[in-house]
Amino acid sequence: MKNILVFLVLAASLTLPTFAQVQLSGEASAYSLKSSRSQNPRVVNKGNATFGWRFDLFVDGKVTENVYVLVNTRSFEDDPINFDYAAIRITDFAGLGFNVQMGKFDMPFGNLAERRFPTKNFLYGLPLIYEYRTSLPNQVVVRMDVLNNRAKGVGMRLLDFGIYDIGAMLYGDIGSLHYAIAGSNGTISSTSSRQLNQNQDFNKIVRLAYTPMMGLTVGAAAAMGAYLADGGKPLPRDEGSNHYQQLIGEVDFEFSRDRFLLNGEAVYSQWTVPFENEDTKLSVLGYYAEAKYTWFPRFYTAARVSGLIFSKLNIGDSSLRWDNNVLEVEAGIGYHIDRSTIIKIVRRETRTPEVTGMRDNLTVLQLAVAF
Repeated sequence: MKNILVFLVLAASLTLPTFAQVQLSGEASAYSLKSSRSQNPRVVNKGNATFGWRFDLFVDGKVTENVYVLVNTRSFEDDPINFDYAAIRITDFAGLGFNVQMGKFDMPFGNLAERRFPTKNFLYGLPLIYEYRTSLPNQVVVRMDVLNNRAKGVGMRLLDFGIYDIGAMLYGDIGSLHYAIAGSNGTISSTSSRQLNQNQDFNKIVRLAYTPMMGLTVGAAAAMGAYLADGGKPLPRDEGSNHYQQLIGEVDFEFSRDRFLLNGEAVYSQWTVPFENEDTKLSVLGYYAEAKYTWFPRFYTAARVSGLIFSKLNIGDSSLRWDNNVLEVEAGIGYHIDRSTIIKIVRRETRTPEVTGMRDNLTVLQLAVAF
């Protein structure tokens, strides 16, 4: 039924009045992968070798000179069609020089941008900070629940995939300075499963980026919002769910020179958690850096290092990390068969230094086409 609905939406977009311009584009990718068998949450398909596919479709409609309708759909072999992007954009709003966007879109946090798509991604998947599920859920839990969930991949992410959410954004440029202010449902760590808002608060996001010279951009963003969903277990004290906030900040950069490209990001997040006898602050520091070098026009090599460092939680006389620290290294080669087609071979190694035997690896062969 959902596939039929998407077909009708796309068909209708082609019949817009003649004053509208509609552009269709997309990406298709297929892969074969094999990960090791372990208890690490980064294991794919329980360690069984598998084939898979992904399909992204972009519909950009220009209604007038400054009004646009943007729709992105994404689907996988084992996942229904998702609308990552469904927004209305107005440029130079009311002649004031800034832009406005409302609907579902990627929040202005971090610098992932088009690297979330297979043909623009140097490697396979997203950096660890966007994919790893921590042991903290967006529901009321006790201390032992959090500790027992370590390395099980059942809680919130630090940054929820590409951070797509429903909201509104004001953004623009002042010379070399780029700014964005947004409000959205959910929080940075809990957006993918959310549609309408699940509590009385909105997520507030501010981002600034600066391009001091060609080839270099540095940025920073901050966000805050209530992360607990209403309707779960009752709070242990009289405070409402809005009292329990996620505060998160990040810095990022992108540098390019000739054949070399380098991206990096560091994120610090803190949650106020209503444990059984007192409120406690849990935090995590996440980071990644990735580099790509094009040796000749069609061939490149790339590498990424990323990690998560968790704070400690007091249990009686003991102090334990509320989740296990993780270190991940990924490297690969890519070859452009033509301007729109790329084939990649990638190897990923994941380690949990504090837990003996907690390790995982992943080998991927991926073919991606943009159209």
